[in-house]
Amino acid sequence: MSTKIIRLTAENVKRLVAVEITPQGNLVIVGGANGQGKSSVLDSVLYAMTGTRSVPEMPVRRGEERAVIELDLGDLKVRRTFTATGGTSLVVMNKDFALPAVTEKDLADLKFALDKDFDYIGLSYVRHPSDLEVLRDVIRDLGREDVKVIAKIETKSALENLDSIIEVSDAVLVARGDLGMVMGLEKIPHLQRHIVNRAVEMERPVIIATQLLESMIESPVPTRAEVVDVNAAVAEGVDALMLTGETAIGKYPVEAVSWLKRIIRTAEENVSVAKRREPKSLWARFAVGVTSLAEDLNAKLVIYSVHGNTARLISLLRPAIDVYVGTSSPKVLRQLNILWGLKACLVEASSYDEGLEETFKLLKRINEIRLGDLVVLTYGLRGDEQLIRVKRVEG
Repeated sequence: MSTKIIRLTAENVKRLVAVEITPQGNLVIVGGANGQGKSSVLDSVLYAMTGTRSVPEMPVRRGEERAVIELDLGDLKVRRTFTATGGTSLVVMNKDFALPAVTEKDLADLKFALDKDFDYIGLSYVRHPSDLEVLRDVIRDLGREDVKVIAKIETKSALENLDSIIEVSDAVLVARGDLGMVMGLEKIPHLQRHIVNRAVEMERPVIIATQLLESMIESPVPTRAEVVDVNAAVAEGVDALMLTGETAIGKYPVEAVSWLKRIIRTAEENVSVAKRREPKSLWARFAVGVTSLAEDLNAKLVIYSVHGNTARLISLLRPAIDVYVGTSSPKVLRQLNILWGLKACLVEASSYDEGLEETFKLLKRINEIRLGDLVVLTYGLRGDEQLIRVKRVEG
């Protein structure tokens, strides 16, 4: 029902928005099936524990006390009790557990998401590239290779295998909540910058989530610190900022979105995002070429894209000019909408040339392109012939 409401609302306001699902993943759960959450009921995590090790004092997500546990040959022994409701997740500092990448419940969630035509699937608690490959295999078996995969970086192992994980992902999400519990809060700013930089350098979109405007769960106005945090994320050059609790359980979801948009717009007017122009492929060189041409001419860049690949490469360059992307695929349009600096629109076309022409006509009709504007027009790199046209808009 929630998915249907999102789709209908987006249609009513004439917007196509990307929808992403993150299955529950392999949380370490405190509490048995009855949900009582007693400290002695820890059957759901026993199978994950191996070796003999004492673990320092650690936090739980909710509760009146902090817990100290001891791992002993597969048995989890609580040395000090804590109060936690059923479903509370247990995180051990600087330690990952060898849990399955995709659980049975995840499979059910995944089938639901694909049936509802979700655009992105986020995988929680990624530790190795093989975790994402398992998810891709499932998606492929279900006949939906058009769905993109987001790697959530929130474990110690993910940081250790960061480059190889980014390589096999379609996008990266910095999950600051669990990352802060695993690695320590004081390390989050450095880790965030490191993950963002590596993702952009490796030509992957990057998203930041968790506690962006946390106070707005209860308050209609963000704190000064939250405004500075969002501004800093924009300056780092991230593609998207994701609200979670603010809109899921908050008292002021509309105000939270409005404030986030307001802060982002102001930040974009006043910060300079670092531009990376080191192409690693023929397609990336083409993207650099047309972007540099448009910037040198102070022109608007208009692209028609079938699959969105060239548009994604141009977005990664963090261009200093307006970039418009036309596509005939609603799914491609929705997926492009989370990327940095792109304004995507839907057009009907049966060829590249027709698509480019229809995109240009639409932009004129909605006044995104006006009389006297200089425009660079092109489409995705093709093997046989390529068109790049520079045009002055006339009446």
